[in-house]
Amino acid sequence: MMVCMKPPPSILALVNRPWLAACLLGLVTFLVFLPSVNYDFVNWDDGAYVCENPLVLGGLSPSSVRGAWTDVVFCNWAPLTILSYQLDVSLFGKEPWGFHLTSILIHAAAAALLSLALFRLTRCPVRSASAAILFAVHPMRVESVAWIAERKDVLSVFFLMLALLAYDWYCRKPATARYALVFLAMLASLLCKATLVTLPVLLLLLDLWPMGRLRLPGIAPPDHAATPSPYVARPWRWVVAEKLPLLGLSAVFVIVTLRTQQDAIQNEIDMPFWTARVPNAILATAWYLWKTFWPTGLYPAYRHTGTEGKPLWLVLACASSLAGVVGIAAASARRLPAVSVGIAWFLVSLLPVLGLAAQQGFQSHADRFTYVPHIGLLIATVWGAAAAIEQRRLPSWAPPAVLTGIIAVLIAADQRQLATWKDSATLWNHVIDRDPHSALAHGNLGVALEAQGQTHAAMTHYQHALAADPAWLPARNNLAAILIERGAIAEARPHVERALRGERDSLTFINLGMLLLAEGKPAEAAAAAREAIRINPASASACFLLGRTLATQGLLEQAIAAYAQALRIDPDHFHARNNLANLLARLRRFDEAIPLYRLIIERDPNAEFAHRNLARAIEEQSRGAASESRASP
Repeated sequence: MMVCMKPPPSILALVNRPWLAACLLGLVTFLVFLPSVNYDFVNWDDGAYVCENPLVLGGLSPSSVRGAWTDVVFCNWAPLTILSYQLDVSLFGKEPWGFHLTSILIHAAAAALLSLALFRLTRCPVRSASAAILFAVHPMRVESVAWIAERKDVLSVFFLMLALLAYDWYCRKPATARYALVFLAMLASLLCKATLVTLPVLLLLLDLWPMGRLRLPGIAPPDHAATPSPYVARPWRWVVAEKLPLLGLSAVFVIVTLRTQQDAIQNEIDMPFWTARVPNAILATAWYLWKTFWPTGLYPAYRHTGTEGKPLWLVLACASSLAGVVGIAAASARRLPAVSVGIAWFLVSLLPVLGLAAQQGFQSHADRFTYVPHIGLLIATVWGAAAAIEQRRLPSWAPPAVLTGIIAVLIAADQRQLATWKDSATLWNHVIDRDPHSALAHGNLGVALEAQGQTHAAMTHYQHALAADPAWLPARNNLAAILIERGAIAEARPHVERALRGERDSLTFINLGMLLLAEGKPAEAAAAAREAIRINPASASACFLLGRTLATQGLLEQAIAAYAQALRIDPDHFHARNNLANLLARLRRFDEAIPLYRLIIERDPNAEFAHRNLARAIEEQSRGAASESRASP
């Protein structure tokens, strides 16, 4: 096996100080992704995980910490991820910049730790730093870092790096306490995101190369001719048996994940194994390989084609390409085990996200799914390239120059890719540019435009979403809600009725309640509001609708309770506060109503109706006080 490529003298001092090199790498990574600190939340999972999640918005507290460990958030049980969001709120508040800053810092730290781990494992400083920087600034990292909802990615990989360092420490001098650190680091990673269930196999690969603790026929041992191996030799049975506790941990999290994500897993009829999931896995794996070396045209939300699939010739071509890559890995095992182990790492760590065991959601593949697999693939690439360079005996300045050029190109691509995550409208316009028939993109762009007050444009995109997918419930519900608000009851009713025939959600029943209320059926509207609350107890809109229906029936005290509940869920619910104040004033409870009017005015000084209602309430309160004064002896 080749020896490690000697670095140029100009950087020899740096690479021989791994901590300094790691810190510099982390700083570069931090600066590359720093622009995203100025970005907003996006309306794709950020609400469910963070900006609309009461479990997060209260910050760290005994009850919220307990909830982080007991609650399943958006079909995921990831307590450490939720705790990190809560810590962000406590440190930085609820604005998006704090969440972005934390994700960038974690990713930069993970990249620095990867450099250290590779250096300790391989004792090849230049290659370790090269693989780490390519991993850190690859454009396929942007989705994991810039998307606040994907905190679980960066946090999980951070603990993976700690697990690698702990494993290196354990293998140099095996001891129970050192092994416990490996176990705890793996546990922490799984408590952020349950994709690292493959870690026991990945560690076995490291045992083959670069550690040399495990020997297999056909795979060359690491070259330790220069210095003795720091790793204690063990029989293969011992090396395999020591992974059993980690395998047990993996099994537990596989079961937990399948149970918590049950509602998001596609059924076998819609996503059959042989005709949908296997072809997609082949295409996705080939796509990950191609985009590693040509990372253009990236965007979130690549649609799964299901049983429609792709042309058979394309599936066969991708399968042949993958077979060729596996063949290269096998042929390299005797001479370049780094290449074979790196490719094996890539393929093994992809298994949990290929949808073979279960297809979660609608995506065929995703940039973020390469976060762990790219570590192995880039190791194979760097070590393979280094071997080719040594054979050709290039000038000492050429490899650093080429590497610098590649890094510069990747960083430029990062900046373009980062800009697409600036806000919801920018993100979904980017997706529509790449996939004009994406129902998700049109629907979510409609939500973003509606939030900006552009309801006509929002309706257009809701209609595009329904044209692409008539069963897309969010777009249908949102379109119906706009029509109801505009008084177009006849136009809204078909959308509500269609939604009721499909997979209904809380907004479906809110729209139904609004229709019934407009038709003068408050009792039936109240039943619809209660069903919306049953489906989603945290819906302030459903509680507000219930308050309106109860007030229409003259059940004022119950209506007050419903409005108060809406405000507890969403303290910024403008209409709930106004209606509650009006009811309290109607019941002559002016001491409670007046502060509510004043709070409305404080938050919106231009709310003329609130000024009028406040003046009327103060006048009636004064008149009542004067009447009582005259009536008293």
